[in-house]
Amino acid sequence: MPTDKQLAIIRKIQQIQLDIENGMADSLPKVFKTLSNEVIDLASELSLDPKDRAKTLREMVKLKKDIADTIVNNAAYQTEVVAVINGYKALAEASNEYLSLILDDFSPKTELYKAILETNIEVTKDALIGGGIRNNFSNAIQEVLKSNIAGVSNRAELNKTLRQFIEGTPDDLPFLNRYIKQTTNDSVMAFNAEYIQTVSEDLGVEYYLYAGTIIEDTRPFCSARTGRFFTTEQVRDWANLKGWQGRMSGTNANTIFIYRGGYNCRHQLWPVSQEQYESAKEAGRTGVK
Repeated sequence: MPTDKQLAIIRKIQQIQLDIENGMADSLPKVFKTLSNEVIDLASELSLDPKDRAKTLREMVKLKKDIADTIVNNAAYQTEVVAVINGYKALAEASNEYLSLILDDFSPKTELYKAILETNIEVTKDALIGGGIRNNFSNAIQEVLKSNIAGVSNRAELNKTLRQFIEGTPDDLPFLNRYIKQTTNDSVMAFNAEYIQTVSEDLGVEYYLYAGTIIEDTRPFCSARTGRFFTTEQVRDWANLKGWQGRMSGTNANTIFIYRGGYNCRHQLWPVSQEQYESAKEAGRTGVK
C-alpha cells in the first residue's frame, strides 16, 4: 500500500494543480469584463443602418483579427497563462520527489525534464494564446455580430448582447468560460501525467496506483479504478475498451497513461513498487472494481 509519504506528495501535487486551475478560474470575471469593453469599442464604428449591410459585413471581416487580439493581449489573461506555465516546474519538482521514493535508481534527467517542459509549454501556449483560442473567440463574436447587427434598433442593444455573450448572465456562463477552464485543467493534468509516464517508461515501471480527486461528475470509468492498483499491461488494455464518456480522441495503448479517463479527468497513474502491488493484491485492491 502507498506510504504516508507517498500519499502526502500526491496530495501536494493535487493542491498545486488546483491552485493553478483556480488561479485561472478566479481571474476570468476580470478578463471577461475588460474583454467585453474592448470588443464593444471595436464594434462601435460598425453601421447599424440596414442600407449599409454590405459595407458592415466587409468591415466585420476586417475586424476579425483585432477581435482575436483582444483575448491574447488581455493583461489579466496573459498573467494567468504565465502562472499556468510556471506551475509546470512546481509539478515536475513534486513529481521528482514522489518518484525518488519509489524508484531506487531514480535521479532527475535534466534534458528529459527540459524537453517535456518545453513541449508542453508550446502546446499550452497554442491552446490558450495561439490559434486555438483566437479562432474560437473571433469566429464566435463575428457570428454574434452577423446575427444581431441588422436587427437591433440602437447601439445600446447591440452592446448589451455582446456584453452578455462575453461576460455571461445569471443563466448563461460566458462563452469562453468552458473552453479556457477545460483547456487549462486538461493541460495541467496532461503535463504531470506525461512527465511521470516518460520517467516511468525510461526506468521500466510495471505497477501503478490510479488515484485522484473524486468530483461530482466523476465518470464510471474512473470510479471503477480509483484507489486500485494495476500492472502496465492492464493499463494498456484499457485503450481497447469501447468508447466511454469523455474519452479523448487519440487514446491508445501508449497515450492512455497521459489521457487517462479523458477530458477533465482528475486522476493520475502513480508508479508503485512491486511489493506495494503485491500487498494490494492480497487485500483485493487490484484490477477494475
